[in-house]
Amino acid sequence: MEVESKQTTLIVAHRGASHAAPENTIPAFKQAFAEKADFIEGDFWMTADRQIVCIHDPNTARVTNQKFNLDVRRSTLRQLKQLDVGSWKGQQFKGAAIPTLQELLDMLPADKGLFVELKDTRPAFLERLKEIFTQYGMEPQRLRLIAFDPDLVKMTRKVFPDFKIYWLYNWYKVKETGDFSNTPHEILRMLEQLPCDGLNINPFPWIDLSFVQNLRQLNMDFCVYNVNSFDELLKLLTLGVDAIATDHPAKLRQQLEKYFNPLPLSRTKNEELKVKENGDYIFRNHPIED
Repeated sequence: MEVESKQTTLIVAHRGASHAAPENTIPAFKQAFAEKADFIEGDFWMTADRQIVCIHDPNTARVTNQKFNLDVRRSTLRQLKQLDVGSWKGQQFKGAAIPTLQELLDMLPADKGLFVELKDTRPAFLERLKEIFTQYGMEPQRLRLIAFDPDLVKMTRKVFPDFKIYWLYNWYKVKETGDFSNTPHEILRMLEQLPCDGLNINPFPWIDLSFVQNLRQLNMDFCVYNVNSFDELLKLLTLGVDAIATDHPAKLRQQLEKYFNPLPLSRTKNEELKVKENGDYIFRNHPIED
């Protein structure tokens, strides 16, 4: 089985263009589209009055510089909308508010999509999410539903049988032992048990050709988040990644396009070398034109 790089790799703006604007805010999402992101990604909870809002943490402390610590699920939309969640990133963003899901869908261009990270694990949250998507007539191909909790993945499949659902996983090294959190085999075994369409994982050395081949044999999409360096991007493109989530959409877009559209042969260097995964190579010597 061969794995080849894909020119159709999606660039996903992680919490918007969060390198330039406060995460999970309208300015960050607008900047993401200005930077040619294909999809935006945000984190979602349901408020006390059944409104779905975009914020990463279960409370507001971090994005208000610890000034206001409201529990998102126990607060009303009106209470949350009064908070400034932009100033921590810069005074030019003062007054930026926590957006609702509807506000994001209203600004979503027709040719763009949304990765919805499901933070709220309550069944009522999923039902409300379904109501809003139905109201907006959202097409399944424009949405990806992603979650860390395997039980939430299972619940989501029942509510959204026609949408792509990805299991989120964070590979890490345990400080106390130096061991990795899970082996590739354990991750693949979990995927076999989940009614999902793919894996959304952070960059890690154990992501290699064998791991991706096994994913493909399970008919899984392969997505990676927190991709912010060219080395990571190049490796993942070579492995055929379906989507990468990044804080820097413009930078990664430029690097991706350069990868698929390399510079023409130099007029002073005439050797061309291509190396395949199995070690075979092609070497050509081209005459230099005068």
